[in-house]
Amino acid sequence: MKFSRLIIQIFLVVAVVTSLILSFFIWTNTARYQRGRDVDVSTSDVDKNKIPIDQVISPTQVIWQDGKDQRLIYNNEDNISMNIQKIIKNWEFDNFKRVFTKDGARYQRMIQRKNAIQLVYPTNISSQTLGYLIGDKEMQKSPDNRFNRIIFTVNTSKDNYIYLGNDSTYSVYRAKVSNASSAPILKLARKSNIDLPVRLQMMKHGIVTFYTEPIKLKTYSYVLNEKQDSEYTTSLFDTDSSDIVTSTDGNIYSYNVGESKRLVSDHAKGELTFSDYTDTSVPKDWLTFFQRGYKKATNIQSSVSNLRLYNANWKEKTLIYREYVEGFPIFKKSEFGSIKISFSRNGSSESFLNKVLEVPVPSDQNSVTLKSTTSIMKSLETAGYSPNDVQKLEIGYQWTNEEDQNDVVDLEPTYYIKINDHWRSFENWTNESAEEE
Repeated sequence: MKFSRLIIQIFLVVAVVTSLILSFFIWTNTARYQRGRDVDVSTSDVDKNKIPIDQVISPTQVIWQDGKDQRLIYNNEDNISMNIQKIIKNWEFDNFKRVFTKDGARYQRMIQRKNAIQLVYPTNISSQTLGYLIGDKEMQKSPDNRFNRIIFTVNTSKDNYIYLGNDSTYSVYRAKVSNASSAPILKLARKSNIDLPVRLQMMKHGIVTFYTEPIKLKTYSYVLNEKQDSEYTTSLFDTDSSDIVTSTDGNIYSYNVGESKRLVSDHAKGELTFSDYTDTSVPKDWLTFFQRGYKKATNIQSSVSNLRLYNANWKEKTLIYREYVEGFPIFKKSEFGSIKISFSRNGSSESFLNKVLEVPVPSDQNSVTLKSTTSIMKSLETAGYSPNDVQKLEIGYQWTNEEDQNDVVDLEPTYYIKINDHWRSFENWTNESAEEE
């Protein structure tokens, strides 16, 4: 009996000593046990799920002029625009200086220059914001120029500059760049599996990407994720649920915390608006504007990996985000896209939809061949719209629910045109089809 007790005691001592030795190694050399794991002790689990800001604010188009033609390129298996943005993080930049402004003729030549690649953002951002996104601290301190195109030459060593272009003011800024190579970028460009001939056309309200030939694009289907109001009140109201006062008026549900915060949910439309009357500070610079918008957008939809900044209106302090598929924006039934965020002295507001794309599923829809942009413009003129009426024109995906499955949405490509500050499909403006017959 004594012998058995002695054996047990010996095992316990060995176990304690082994535990202490293992603990010592873990405390002094955590890398040994974390090798191969993506560990970030400074980031909470919630933050890990959020898409990074350089993905939300990223180019959505890559245009390649290979010495002969201009083409819009994309790879649905390897996002070219985001990968190029990652590559230029390793480049070294001098300060950007203005080359010219308000010169449409020079700007036209710049955006059509040969042997060049353009990264095109759907809206203006700023050079300090670009510095933040690529981790360049010196660029964050430089003059804050507005731009929506990054242009640089490839296949030549004569031009060691990178250019920023602004479609609204026809302005160009440039900076010398070193430690840069076009080889990995050309490798990405040549791997594109979507290759569409385009012409960058100057119009009254800016530059429009014209597709010079009919183009064939796939249709897609996605399962929708729809949240309950309670999920939003939990993330948006930093308070106990017992403090929230609920009221209803037909399909309109309102949630209030005193007179400081309010969430209004329209169950018929699936649209929600959150107002925070305590958030009365207005961003004083573009980088703060984008940072605060990103924080609010990802607090609403933290895991929507295809969410992109679509429009930034500095004058009205408003940001609009849309979901994207294959480099093209998704147009839902709302005017504001996926998320709209506004800042003012009276408080901030956030409008959004409670339905987001979650899982792609096989589509039983055929691919669609769309008309050339020139044909679309001719039809608009026939319908009574002048080219000067067109504020923006682009290809996007139309959101349509399947009749027999409310939780599945079909995404079908078509042209979208902005006239009189309203986005509508080509079919809605003209009562014609944008598809090639």
